[in-house]
Amino acid sequence: MTVSLNDSYLDGRLLVAMPDMMDPRFSKSVILMIFHTAEGAMGVVVNKPAGQVQVSEILRSEGQAPDSESIPVYFGGPVDHERAIIVHSRDCEEYASTKFINEHFGVTTTPDILEDFSKGEGPSSSLLVLGYAGWAAGQLESELEHNSWLTCDGNPELVFEIDADMKWEAAIKSLGISPSMLSSLGGSA
Repeated sequence: MTVSLNDSYLDGRLLVAMPDMMDPRFSKSVILMIFHTAEGAMGVVVNKPAGQVQVSEILRSEGQAPDSESIPVYFGGPVDHERAIIVHSRDCEEYASTKFINEHFGVTTTPDILEDFSKGEGPSSSLLVLGYAGWAAGQLESELEHNSWLTCDGNPELVFEIDADMKWEAAIKSLGISPSMLSSLGGSA
C-alpha cells in the first residue's frame, strides 16, 4: 500500500499502534495527530497516563501561583518531554498559542489556559500531555506502509471520555476490527 500524502492528511485523526509494535514507548498507543505535511508530522499520545499534577505547580514555574486543582497528566511522546501541551475541545476562547486542528480539537501550549483551569473555566474537555511524537519527512508514511499503525477518525469521546486503559482497544473496535485478529504482516499489490 502506498500512502499518498495530501497536505494535512492525518490532522485530527488517530494513529493506533498495531499489537506487535516493538517500541515500548508506543506499544498500544493511540496518538492524536496535530499536523501531517510533506515536511513531517507531529502528534500526542492520549492514552498513557503519567500521573497527576497540581495546576498551581505548573503556573508557579511560570511566575504565578493561583489556587490549586489536580489534573491528570499524560505521556505525550518522547520528544521534548518537559513541554506541556493541552489538547482540548473547541468550546473555548482562542488562547495566545492555540492551534485548532479540526472541528473537534485544539491544542494550546501557553499558561493562559491553565490559569482558566485554576478558576474552573476553559474548555469542557482537555488532556494535559508532556512531550510529543514527531516524524521527519516521509518517516510516518514509511511506518504506515509497513503496517505499524492503523488510522481512524479522531473521535472526541474516545480522546476525552474513555478510560486511558481502554482507548487502544476502543480505537481498533471503532474500525470494526477485533484486536485479536490483527497482524502487521501484510502484502502489497
